[in-house]
Amino acid sequence: MTSRTSTPRSRSRSSTGSSGSSDTTMLDADGPPLAPAQPRPASHANPPPSMPASTRDPAFSLLLSLPRELRDRIYTFALISSFPFWWPAPAGPKHNVALGLLRTSRQVYNEAAPILYTGNKFLFTHPSDCNIFRVISSPYSSLITSVYFRVREKDLRLWTTYLGSMSQERSLKSDLPKLKSLWIFLRCGSQMGALQQQMVQMGTQVQQIQQQQQQQQQQQQPTPPANGPANNGSNNINNNGQIPPPPPPPPPLPMAFLAFAQTGLHNYIHPPPPVPHAHGTQNNPPNPSPIAQHMVQQVQHQQHMNTFYASFLRWEREMGIENLCLSLQETRPVDADVKIVCIMRLPKPEVIRLVRLYPDELAVDRNGDARTRFRKLHGVEVSLEISGYEVPT
Repeated sequence: MTSRTSTPRSRSRSSTGSSGSSDTTMLDADGPPLAPAQPRPASHANPPPSMPASTRDPAFSLLLSLPRELRDRIYTFALISSFPFWWPAPAGPKHNVALGLLRTSRQVYNEAAPILYTGNKFLFTHPSDCNIFRVISSPYSSLITSVYFRVREKDLRLWTTYLGSMSQERSLKSDLPKLKSLWIFLRCGSQMGALQQQMVQMGTQVQQIQQQQQQQQQQQQPTPPANGPANNGSNNINNNGQIPPPPPPPPPLPMAFLAFAQTGLHNYIHPPPPVPHAHGTQNNPPNPSPIAQHMVQQVQHQQHMNTFYASFLRWEREMGIENLCLSLQETRPVDADVKIVCIMRLPKPEVIRLVRLYPDELAVDRNGDARTRFRKLHGVEVSLEISGYEVPT
């Protein structure tokens, strides 16, 4: 009896206890009460379901997905510099070009390398440098269009040979077939120094000749009578018994360009006599009209300018510029713009004096250097630049 009555009670207790324990386990067993539900942040590690990992292309490039016109503009902005590339590279200005872009891919290299060579300027100081650069650089270097050459006087013959050569291995024509702009800067400093030394030697010789002539003239003078003033057996003693000082040395002869400038000034101040008329002497009216006076002034001004230009060309031949121009007649491209600038250095006072003498021929830049206008010489534009330097006091 006892077992029958106790069994249901225990079952009822266990059932109620299990229900209460189950409620406690679901609500309070995990610790503090649950907070309101919040959205779970998106995970960046997993790709979105719209782009599975199996569909991504590892060779995709955002640059190559652009149109070719936009890519060319990007290449131009990244690879073209305002300063020339001097090779072999000395310590010069930084070009700030993105050469690493050429190593991105073969397609980018084939598209960008031609822009690198066609859009930039290159500078060389020796003909071998230009030739070696073409050999060791990219085949796209044959597309170079703009080049600067710096020529020294001692290398003038090498440059003349290189510019006029027809060889396929070493010549301007074969190394730069796409050339469109060529600037040649010829420095005349050392050669002018040699000319100045020759001038000093000539001045010394002239001084010696003048002294010999003075001695011969003194020996040829008649001897004064015996009752005259005593000469002490010497012709160099004057009436006061004092030996006259030696003649002053002649002034140093000017340099080549200064001599040419002084010659032009002399011809301007003392013009040559007019050429006689073919039909005899003509009686001009005593009061010519203003138009006739203006025409006479124009003719005189033109004669002065022609004298200046003729003297300039004569000076250029002495410096070898004419040979440099002749070497380019058969080798330069027909549509190429070739200019030669002959640079020489003079003291700044001399530069100022020349500018004052020839205001119509010499123009001064912001650095104080003077330059003539470009004129044709055997098909090449030639100009003279006079760079001034400070004279130590």
